[in-house]
Order: sequence, then C-alpha cells, then structure tokens
Amino acid sequence: MNWLGIVGDALWIVSLSIMASASHKAWSRVPADTKMPLQFARDGRAMMRVPRHIALLLIPTIAFLLSLMLLWQNRQTAPGTPDALVLFGIRATLAGVFALYHLRWLHAAMAQLDEEGALKS
Repeated sequence: MNWLGIVGDALWIVSLSIMASASHKAWSRVPADTKMPLQFARDGRAMMRVPRHIALLLIPTIAFLLSLMLLWQNRQTAPGTPDALVLFGIRATLAGVFALYHLRWLHAAMAQLDEEGALKS
C-alpha cells in the first residue's frame, strides 16, 4: 500500500462519515411515516418522494459501494505509476462530490419538509 492509497481511503472515510452524520441528524427530525423528496424539478418542487429510510440511506449506500469498488481497483494498481495517481484523483474527487451532493440534497429536502411543516422540532 502506498501513501496515495492511504490518503484516498482517509478521504472516503471522512466523506462517508459526513454523510452518515448528516443523515443521522435528519433522521431524528423527520417523522417515521414522512415521505421525503428524493428528486426535485428545476423550479424546486419535489417530483419524487420515498420513505425516510430509503431517502436518507440511498446516497451514502451508493457512495459506500462505489468506494469499495475504487478501493479494490486501487489495490490492483501498482504504486508509483501514473495509473495510481489518476486513480487517486478520481477517488479524491468522487469522495468530495458525493459528500457535497448529499449535503446539498439533504438541505433542499429538509427545507421542503420544513416549509410543509412536516419536521419535528
């Protein structure tokens, strides 16, 4: 294992922990029977709603599975090669993108639920 692999793993750990923490906090504010907006139209209205557990776990689960795939690929790549550097860039970028996307979606979903009065105080 090389230092790029270790830093890439650390970035994914931080990203997944941010997503899990944000989902945990939202979980406590959203009642169990509430359907959360999962997809938004360009005008900001909710187009698709799903149960709370699916909405809050979908993006972190996809990110975790992708991180495992990239981890496996990283272990197959020889350290010190250009391929290892490119793979590190992909891993670092995707870790940040998933965390930011999840936080942005969660903010919009919570704002929508708050506007509807569906959140616990």
